[in-house]
Amino acid sequence: MTAKIDRTIDVLVVGGGGCGLATSIFLADKGVDFLTIERHASTSILPKAHYLNQRTMEIFRQHGLADDVYAQGTPPYNRSRTKWYTSLGGDDPLAGKPIFEMGALGGHGSPRIVHYLETSPNDTANLPQIRLEPLIRSHAEKRGVSRIRFSCELVDFTQDADGVTATIRDVDSKRTETVRAKYLVAADGGRTVGKMLGVAMAGPTRLITQIGVHFEADLSQWIPDDRVLLNWLKPMHRQGVSVIVPMGPGKWGRNSPEWSLGFPRMPFDPPSFSDEAAADEVRKILGIVDLPVKVRCVSEWAVEGVLAERYRVGRVFLAGDAAHRHPPTTGLGLNTGIQDAHNLAWKLALAVTGKAGDKLLDSYEAERRPVGAFNVEWALNAFFNHMLLEMSVVAVHPNNLTEVQTPGHVIGAVQALFADSANGRMRRDRLATVFGTQALEFFAQDVELGFVYESSAVVGDGSTAPARPPNGQLYTPTSRPGHRLPHCWLDRRGARLSTHDLTGREGDFVLLVGSGSAQWRSAIEAAAKATGAAIRLVAVGRGGDALDAEARWAELSGVKEDGAVLVRPDNMVAWRSASLPEDAGAELTRVMRAVLGR
Repeated sequence: MTAKIDRTIDVLVVGGGGCGLATSIFLADKGVDFLTIERHASTSILPKAHYLNQRTMEIFRQHGLADDVYAQGTPPYNRSRTKWYTSLGGDDPLAGKPIFEMGALGGHGSPRIVHYLETSPNDTANLPQIRLEPLIRSHAEKRGVSRIRFSCELVDFTQDADGVTATIRDVDSKRTETVRAKYLVAADGGRTVGKMLGVAMAGPTRLITQIGVHFEADLSQWIPDDRVLLNWLKPMHRQGVSVIVPMGPGKWGRNSPEWSLGFPRMPFDPPSFSDEAAADEVRKILGIVDLPVKVRCVSEWAVEGVLAERYRVGRVFLAGDAAHRHPPTTGLGLNTGIQDAHNLAWKLALAVTGKAGDKLLDSYEAERRPVGAFNVEWALNAFFNHMLLEMSVVAVHPNNLTEVQTPGHVIGAVQALFADSANGRMRRDRLATVFGTQALEFFAQDVELGFVYESSAVVGDGSTAPARPPNGQLYTPTSRPGHRLPHCWLDRRGARLSTHDLTGREGDFVLLVGSGSAQWRSAIEAAAKATGAAIRLVAVGRGGDALDAEARWAELSGVKEDGAVLVRPDNMVAWRSASLPEDAGAELTRVMRAVLGR
């Protein structure tokens, strides 16, 4: 007996966190009929991720979210340094000692910021997920509030050659309904869909257990530097390093009303932290014994670095934490998930309208899984680098190996570190060298922007990709197919816009040309007629649609004056032609058929 279908849609999105809500926005802007369900009654109550890299902010710019994120987020001044201390307060001679400082995430507070701001229309941002998710939700609901349903869970689903049939249930009323969708996107953190499909997650799990305490306190008299976003602390009484981060809202730096403190669980910790026990541990780690603390939430989670063996199973796609879970180091988790959604949404939009073949949907896994694998490995290396930093602090010879990391040993090591002696000076110099390796976490611009796609949705031109720096730092812009479209500023009738602004919120294909625009316009008409694809022509140059205001596009395009660069809806380069082909219409048609999988 066939189940009664209560609702038919194009795409069912399971999960209403950052990745799922972003997917909703991207689908809505492409005109896709979708439904997003989330089993919880609201967005996250945990601070979670906070750093938003340039690629994510470029995506938010395209879809109209970036200005709101900047307005609510941490001002650049209050996120321009990173510092390590023994504690924030305390009466001990070693209390409140600065250990090391450097620039902050996204190049702020360092000379690298110049290159960051030259190579993207967007700065990085910092907004805790507890603030970010409601913002994304509001943008999603403005595009159709009935399409976003909280307190609604997936019960079961089946799929066949034509679509997915899912049973969903209202958490409060327990009423169920059956939804028929052409495709399902699992943005559920790996809690349900991936397990139902039997998709394995490979990689190290339970590396450590991390405790997070979200609390209110007035630390305005205790924070040593108002520019610091990440205050790392090396408490004397416990192994590991703790980090305290301002959470806002509204005020940042030393005046932030809320804070998040993270520290690794130790064998001597209680089986679970009550609010009172958490507040006591906050005071101990900070070194402020009489600090009034109001605990808002205590969380506990296992640090892992895992990757799904598959991103696509039939008509089901895994995205975000359902596809990859990282240590928080380098801030790649949420960013990678939002970028998954951005890659997938335009492909689904073309598939549901019949303008693309199934091969285009296969390109999602071909493109995003290698990025996910790279980012998991990078985050793991950055995570283990923190252990190297800690050992450079406590590295003195103990009387015997069993004393390593005991409170007595740590105190002795820190005393030796600050000693006015040849040994102390040597240790401080060595520590500076070791701590400098944190550039792999805080200045990883090439990790964030320099990835390359190799799939059927990219038509190569035989050129060689720029070498990627092993330290992940210096990003090299290139218009080579498979890479992110290089940013440069253009002038359109006196208005300044980025090359990234040309695709627009709806996300069309764009063909960037110089001279020969008439021939390319004819080629676009031929390709559109043959494939049904929407391609917009943008002629850059005198008498064209925009001027190369800073003479950068001529340098970055990698083509001659009569050449062209084809940009996908996700601002990735699909193809480029060094010059005008003999039969431009036939060539562009061939390319579009390849990209669309038709």
